[in-house]
Amino acid sequence: MRRTPGNGLLDRGSPVCGSGPAADAAQRNPMTLRRRPPLAIAGRLAALSLLAAWGVAAPPASAQAPARIDTLADGTRSFHYDDQQVSAEEKIALLNAKLVKNPADGRSWNDLGVLLAGKEDYPAARDAFIRAVQCERTNGDYHRNLGLVFSRLDMHDMAVAELGEYRRFDQFGGLDYWRLIGSAQRKAGQADDARRTYREGLAELQPPVGETFRVVQSLFELETEAADEQAVRDLLAEQTPAARAFLDGLKEKEQPEAEDGWREASAVVNHRVGLLVDDGKLLEQSGLDAEAVALYQEAYRLTPERPDVLPRLVDVFLKLGRADEATAAAVQAQTDHPGWTGTWIATGKVHEKENRLQEALDAYSRAWEIEKLEDLRVAIGNLHIRLGNDDQAAEWLRAGVTPDTKPEVVYNYAVSLMRGEKWLAAIPPLRTVTRERPEMPQAWMALAQCLQASGRHAEAVEPFEQALLLQPDAKTAFLLASAAQKAGNAEKAVEAYLQALALDPKYVKAQYNLALAYMDLKKYDEAVVAFDGLISLEGPTYRAHNNQGLSYFYLGKYDQALEGFRDGARSREVRSGDEQHRHDPGQAGQQEGSGRLVPESEGLRTWPEEVAQACRPPSCWF
Repeated sequence: MRRTPGNGLLDRGSPVCGSGPAADAAQRNPMTLRRRPPLAIAGRLAALSLLAAWGVAAPPASAQAPARIDTLADGTRSFHYDDQQVSAEEKIALLNAKLVKNPADGRSWNDLGVLLAGKEDYPAARDAFIRAVQCERTNGDYHRNLGLVFSRLDMHDMAVAELGEYRRFDQFGGLDYWRLIGSAQRKAGQADDARRTYREGLAELQPPVGETFRVVQSLFELETEAADEQAVRDLLAEQTPAARAFLDGLKEKEQPEAEDGWREASAVVNHRVGLLVDDGKLLEQSGLDAEAVALYQEAYRLTPERPDVLPRLVDVFLKLGRADEATAAAVQAQTDHPGWTGTWIATGKVHEKENRLQEALDAYSRAWEIEKLEDLRVAIGNLHIRLGNDDQAAEWLRAGVTPDTKPEVVYNYAVSLMRGEKWLAAIPPLRTVTRERPEMPQAWMALAQCLQASGRHAEAVEPFEQALLLQPDAKTAFLLASAAQKAGNAEKAVEAYLQALALDPKYVKAQYNLALAYMDLKKYDEAVVAFDGLISLEGPTYRAHNNQGLSYFYLGKYDQALEGFRDGARSREVRSGDEQHRHDPGQAGQQEGSGRLVPESEGLRTWPEEVAQACRPPSCWF
């Protein structure tokens, strides 16, 4: 006897009341039911009265397909047809012909009912099963099929009665009785009755067998339909230990996945683990990382074969600063799931946290070989930046830059170009980032540095201003002032130097350049005061006294100028790394008040040093 796919009915073509795959399939796959309003109660015997009006059609003359007759263990014979040569209509015709000759053949009536149900002709299938039951009232399978068709026809009470007869007569006790009854009750809208039936079945089906977990699945579906989340959680917490023990008991089998109940027990465990993982994520989002650890550990204990749990543990351990446990989880993931992308991503994170950048790069590269994820491309490119592999970084990051690429990725690509001193090439992507993420100070700073290094000092002023506005910092203010001064905007330079000194009153370079900027503006009184401030910060130096003397000279205060030059001569010691910037008094009569710097270069001698520092590529966005 076999169950025809799609309708859940039993076909007496081969025995099902025994063991083997056919029996397992028959137990697992009841007819799919749809919820409809219950009908009025009718007596079970009323269905039998339909026999009087039921006739058997004669077979067409052409229906002469080859047939096979099997003799079963009990001596009965079963009529078979070659499915590849005989259509359903021809099979029905052959069965009708057989039943004309022997209307007491219950097995053929059952086979006919299965074929008719397969064609969704449920009224005719019902009548055929009624005849099968009438021929052999103690055959549980015939009652089962009749009950399923009654359920299809919304004759729920009659369905329940027939399924009761099925349990009464089935030689194995009708293990799926509770599930079938519960399904009929659900379809009739009797959810509470179905719940009680399922619970009764769970109590009876102990110790657990495959059918136990099919009942759990049915009860799970019922509570899910009722949107009772707590009931679902309680059910899974209650049944998961038994399901896990059942699965462990199948491990010694040659093919555990082929054993009855493996699929359903696995589903119970997986539902439970899914809840644990989801709850863990919510705890992480709420900042309760330590509590999330316990849930992920329980999930791993239940399903060590699930590959995504250990990487989650690694992430949480890293956030908690539990590096040793993160390393252990990553190593275990490599052992359990070496072919899983997340295993190597987690391993890379551990190495990166330990600043073992080359090992992190190797781990991410292995993950890339398994699955080419865009986030991996970015991580690999970023590591190349940190390792100083500028060309490789640009190659990895450029390949992922499209109009839809995240601004952070575009920024890192630009940084890789800056590392290779490709200043002009980095400007367009940085303009894109500042347009899409105007609140990102790193992007404005990087853009200003590229413009500055390209000699476009006037254009660099605005990006420096934006960076300073978003993230006030004395060094940024100094670079803004330097760019403005280099661009010939001394007023802006003075303003920015004053801001740098407000943020850091001991900023010697800002104090010195402020004094020179005043000289460029011919504001010699302010320059004298600024040089006094410089002397108070760095002590008496040649550059401070000499340039202060020059400021007095331009003011016509020659005695103070002479004193300044003498003080400068007395302190004429050049400090290591100290740049000597002075106005040439020998040219004062020729170009009074010019504010130009001599001898080697025009402009601030501190500028090349500051530019070199400013144009060192920024850190990438991690």
